[in-house]
Order: sequence, then C-alpha cells, then structure tokens
Amino acid sequence: MILEYLDERKQKVLQIIVGDYVESAEPVGSKTVTEKHNLNASPATIRFDMADLEKKGYIKKPHTSAGRIPSDKGYRFFIDEIMEIEPLNRKQEELVKERFQKAHRDFLIEVIGNLLSDLSGNTSIIINSDKHNNFYITGISRMLKQPEFNISENICDVVETIEHPSKISNVLHEYIEESKSLSIHVGTENHIKPLRKCSVATTPFKERGIISIIGPTRMNYKRVASVLNYFAKLLEEIDL
Repeated sequence: MILEYLDERKQKVLQIIVGDYVESAEPVGSKTVTEKHNLNASPATIRFDMADLEKKGYIKKPHTSAGRIPSDKGYRFFIDEIMEIEPLNRKQEELVKERFQKAHRDFLIEVIGNLLSDLSGNTSIIINSDKHNNFYITGISRMLKQPEFNISENICDVVETIEHPSKISNVLHEYIEESKSLSIHVGTENHIKPLRKCSVATTPFKERGIISIIGPTRMNYKRVASVLNYFAKLLEEIDL
C-alpha cells in the first residue's frame, strides 16, 4: 500500500476524522472538523483538505451520509505516521493489579483475556503454545454490539473464523512470523476474507505465545496498541 505524502495540516485533519469516527461511529463533516477543533483554518480550507484526502484514498464517503469516514488506507497512515503509543494510565493499571490479586493461579489466562477485552473494548485471543489448553477467546459479544456488524451476514463468517482455533491460530502465527513484534492488520490487509471486515492487532510473548485483539476497523488503535504492549511485557514475567 503506497502512502502519499500529507502536509502537517492534512495529517491533523485525518487524525481528527479518525478520532471522531472511532468515538462516535458517525461520519465526520467539514463543519464538525472546523467548529469542534481549533485548526486555525477556514471552512473552505478544511473542505479542500478533505477533498484531497478523499482523492488520495485516505477517507471515503458512505452512501447514506454527507460526512466522511477513514478508509483502510487512512487508518494505515494514522497507525504508521501519526499514532503515538502511550502506557496504560493509572486507573487501568490499578484495574489490572486488582484483578490479579483476586485471581487463582489456574485461571490467570482467563483473567488476562478478560482484561484485554475489557480494556480494549474488543474480542481478545490468547494462544499459549507451551500448554495443552492453549487457546482462550473472549469478548465476541462486544463485537456483535458494534454498529458495523448489526447485519447478521456481516458478522457470521467473522465469528465462525475466530471461534475456529486452528484457523485463527494459523493466521495469527503468520502475522507474528512477518513482524516478530506488535502488528496491526487493517481490513483488506488481513490474509483471509472473513477478517477483511476487521482489524487484527497481534503481538508475541515468550517463545510461541500470542495475544491478539480483533474488532472493527473503527477500533481505538492507540488504546489497543498500549494494552497489547503492556500485557506482552507482563506475560514475559509470569508463568501461566
């Protein structure tokens, strides 16, 4: 995927569109960008910037709205060129410590899976290849509640894929082999067709372990990356 150059203001406009759309699930119009955010630019300038972003393929127009939403290419630019990964905040770290203190050792993988899903707001998968019972998935119901998947045919093949341990494990191992670190595959970047309606964030732990978060392309990538980085380090230090 070729990512054309964007000047600083257009990057900011794209960042606003990504952020607002992730938060609201509603297409973003030039009026919203101009009035809600202090860009020190006229409405005409913002309309021009959005037209150029659309021409370059970074945003697109849904059929039913005058606003714009990020394309897969727009999310990719945001992830690669704009997003800054931050550590978990104090409240999130306190939640993790509280859950760990209450957890029985035999159920740590379930506790971690639930925390990944709770903190990211998406489906989480843990593959712990050192153990016999090595596949844990939770949070599918969160995906079913997303507006992108409110039509049954849009989600059935996704759920069937991620609930099939060998199928999804193969895909996640492919992603780890490609990057050896945190990777995010957005929509059409995914290797198999059912996942091309989703984004899949994946990172390794220990020798063959994998943690992954799967959700709509309209996911909070910054939060997801922070959560995965935190738990990848945590899992290096404990014995599941």
